[in-house]
Amino acid sequence: MPPQRSKTVEALLAGAERAFVERGFHGASIGYICQCAGRTTGAFYSNYDSKLQLFLAVFRRQSDRTVERVEQGLAAVDTGRDPAPQLARLFTEIADRALDDRWLFLNIEFRLMAIRDKEAAAALTEHEEQFNRRVGTPLEALLRRSGRPPALSGEELAAFLGATIRGIRLDRGFRANTGGRDPLPFATMERALEGLFTARE
Repeated sequence: MPPQRSKTVEALLAGAERAFVERGFHGASIGYICQCAGRTTGAFYSNYDSKLQLFLAVFRRQSDRTVERVEQGLAAVDTGRDPAPQLARLFTEIADRALDDRWLFLNIEFRLMAIRDKEAAAALTEHEEQFNRRVGTPLEALLRRSGRPPALSGEELAAFLGATIRGIRLDRGFRANTGGRDPLPFATMERALEGLFTARE
C-alpha cells in the first residue's frame, strides 16, 4: 500500500471508530465519518465499497489489538507453575484495563446489526470463528503443555471468555451511569475464571 494511501486508510479507520462509537453504525453517515477523519468522501470511496466494509475493518483492528494482548500475556505465563491463576489474572486484567468503552460500543453495535441484518450476521460469524481460533488454539496448547488439559476446547474457552467479558462490561457500563452496585466485581470474575482454567481429572 502506498504511504499516502496508508495514511488515508489510518485516518479513515480512526475517524470511523470515533463516529461509530459516538453515533452507532446507522447514525454515523459517511459524511460524518469523513469529517471525523479529516478526509473527503472521495477518499472513502477510493478505499471502501461500503460503510459496512469500513465498520468491519474498524472492528477487525480492535480485535487484532485484543489478540496481541492475549498473545503477549500467554507468552508470559510460567508453565512450570499452575497456569490457572495466571490465566485468570491475565483475562481479568484484559477485561478490566485493556478493553475500553470504544471496544464495548463497537462489539454491542455489531451484534445488534447482526441480529437484524443477514450480511452483518455472516460477517460477524466468520470473524468470531477466526477470533476464537486465534485465541483458543494457543490457549489450549499452553494448558496441555502444562500437563493440565482444559475442561473445554480452546475455541470453546475463547467463545466463553468473550461472552463473559462482554456481558460483564455491558452490565458495568450501565450501572456506572447510575452509581449502582457492581453485581460482579472483577475480583469475583478472577475467582470464577480460575475454576474454569483448572484441569479436570
